[in-house]
Amino acid sequence: MIRINLLPQKETARRESSKQIVFLFIALMAVEIAVLCYLQFKQADLLKTAQAENAKTRTTIAEIRKRTAEVETLKSQKAALETQKRVLDQLIEGQSGPVKMLDGLAELLTPLDDSNSKFEAQNKGWNPDWDPRRLWLDHFVENQRHIKITGYARNNDDLAEFLHRLNGSRYFVNVTLNYSRLVEVAKLGKVKFVSFSIDALGIYGPGDVKKLVNGELGQNPSKNR
Repeated sequence: MIRINLLPQKETARRESSKQIVFLFIALMAVEIAVLCYLQFKQADLLKTAQAENAKTRTTIAEIRKRTAEVETLKSQKAALETQKRVLDQLIEGQSGPVKMLDGLAELLTPLDDSNSKFEAQNKGWNPDWDPRRLWLDHFVENQRHIKITGYARNNDDLAEFLHRLNGSRYFVNVTLNYSRLVEVAKLGKVKFVSFSIDALGIYGPGDVKKLVNGELGQNPSKNR
């Protein structure tokens, strides 16, 4: 009977199987390492991209803050310039305003000779045929925009026309007749005239108009007298 020893073959098969398992394990480890390396590189790229985006965002925020600071600076400069302009406008009005106001008063008391002037006066509601020489002023006193006018008129109609013109002038507001009474003027041969006293507020320009609207002009006459 012939006997065949199969032990070496089985041993060889086991060795081959062990080698295959080892190779498979190594291959799996290699694949896993490769995947982990890929994922690590991918995460590194994502981190680098995120850091770049964050840096870009920080730069943008810094630029916005810088522009905002510049805008605030410009606003402050603009406010300072507007304040200076208001002060200068008030100084200019304070210098030229009284002259313009007196010119406006003179215009109210100037006779109208031509048809155009009479037409304009009629549009204002004035009596175009009124002779301003029928009324004259005795005193014109101005103190901090508060004005007192005294004078004489030939009759009440002349005084009424003067009051009407004062009320329609852009240089006078809050016109108030304090009194009007019939008196004799001795130096004119005891001829009777209407004596009157008028209070008003003078307007030098746009600055005074704003003060008047805001209640800053003419509220306390006693302090300005």
